[in-house]
Amino acid sequence: MEIYRWREGLRRRALELAEAVASAVDGTVLLIGSYARGDLAEDSDVDVLVVGRFTEPPHRRLLGLKTPPGVEVVPLTVEEALRAAERCYPVAHDIALGIVLKDGLGIAQRLVELSRRCAEGR
Repeated sequence: MEIYRWREGLRRRALELAEAVASAVDGTVLLIGSYARGDLAEDSDVDVLVVGRFTEPPHRRLLGLKTPPGVEVVPLTVEEALRAAERCYPVAHDIALGIVLKDGLGIAQRLVELSRRCAEGR
């Protein structure tokens, strides 16, 4: 029972960190990776997908974002995210199992549905 409480505490903290990122950005935000899947470990980082209307190249998209330690942010444009889901790129499996934290662009449902098709092998 103690390990269950410990893991739930880690997951709660991960959600708090991910929600802090979500509140600091415009766009659609999902918690992805091990914390969303529930197979986290003590040294797992918190993976957050931010889908936004970025115009900068990928390496410049997060320059103004103060990311908490232990949080890895993946910034994609709407087009990149939808293409990844449609073509079943590896991130599509993470999106299929992700937790939507914010849907500022109104695309979360479509993105998750497309991604779930990949996870189901369709």
